[in-house]
Amino acid sequence: MPMDRETQLRLVKLRDDTGVLSLYVNADPRQEGSTPPWKTRLDQGLKQLLESVDNGTRSGLGRRLEEMKLDLEQLVRPGAPGIGRALFVGLASGQTYRVEMQTPLTDRIALAPRSHIAPMFGAWAEGSPTGIAVVDGKGMRLLDSRFGKCEEVSGLHFELDTAEWRVMKGPSATRSAWGGRDGISANNQHDLFDYRIAEHLQKFLAAAHSTLEEHVATFGWELLVISGEPELVEASTKSLHNGFKAQVVPSQLVLSQSTPAQVQQALAPEIAAARAARDAQLIAEFNESPRKTVAGSEAVIDALQGGRVDRLVMERDSVWSGRRIPDGTVLADSIAPGEPEVAAAIADAQLGEAMIEMALASDARVSILSDGVRLDEQAGGVGAFLRW
Repeated sequence: MPMDRETQLRLVKLRDDTGVLSLYVNADPRQEGSTPPWKTRLDQGLKQLLESVDNGTRSGLGRRLEEMKLDLEQLVRPGAPGIGRALFVGLASGQTYRVEMQTPLTDRIALAPRSHIAPMFGAWAEGSPTGIAVVDGKGMRLLDSRFGKCEEVSGLHFELDTAEWRVMKGPSATRSAWGGRDGISANNQHDLFDYRIAEHLQKFLAAAHSTLEEHVATFGWELLVISGEPELVEASTKSLHNGFKAQVVPSQLVLSQSTPAQVQQALAPEIAAARAARDAQLIAEFNESPRKTVAGSEAVIDALQGGRVDRLVMERDSVWSGRRIPDGTVLADSIAPGEPEVAAAIADAQLGEAMIEMALASDARVSILSDGVRLDEQAGGVGAFLRW
């Protein structure tokens, strides 16, 4: 299934009285071995989980895993799509969701009454949907980039009928005795002809604003990168309305002949910088609005419970993201982590997931900040903008 807001809501709302099994695999092709290392980790984790749960849950889990053999084989198969793969299954209901992306995910197994979503939202921060418009003399190519994958989705072809246009030619320019120019050169006429074509092209690109607005709404783009010659980029952006829902990022890279993968690779640094700049601006607004914000888990949870949160903000590398939980960790109520630090990290991640769930349930936005962008130290990694 595609990773978008609809998927976020479905995963957050996934519940099962017997338990929801959440499986994450990072199928990194650079990891060598006759048996894929991620398969070994998954097999060991599932064995540990089966041995740890009580008899009632163990029988239900065993039956469901037997029925999921083909799904599990697909999850770990080296040639299967996606580097980051996730599978969510309700043990009693059998309700299943699969997510595949080119963004890495953390190896993890979790069994709880609801889905385990911390790794998914971490990946969202790094690879959220971005639109790319490549403009040149032929028109505009539109590409969708998300979670490490980029594909061309549509485009606008510029085709101008110049059959009725006359390229005027005249004698070469001559200089008067006073050093001035008499006559008009044929070169000037050719320049005028080219200028008229360029003028029509810029008008064509300016008129593409409705197409860009439509694609932003359809694909859920948070950023829109427009790449090409400066005058063409300017023409493509000048007619966008003030209420345009994506942040526009102009780029001077000329990528007309590049494949979608090459376009994504070339623009990756600019996209990352745009995300970081956007998040830094968000934190600046947070610091400037003390009456409309709260910080710290206790205050944020209180606001979430009252439905007052407009946007939940979490640091990317904070305890709430679950990144401090070691790779391959098995999370289940019956399994007690051996180290106090891991137990604390798991508890914090679960609290973070509860905050994300409450935010989405009240139609609040969730922002996971870019690496290096931080809230005030007293916030402890989490804050919220308030509706009132």
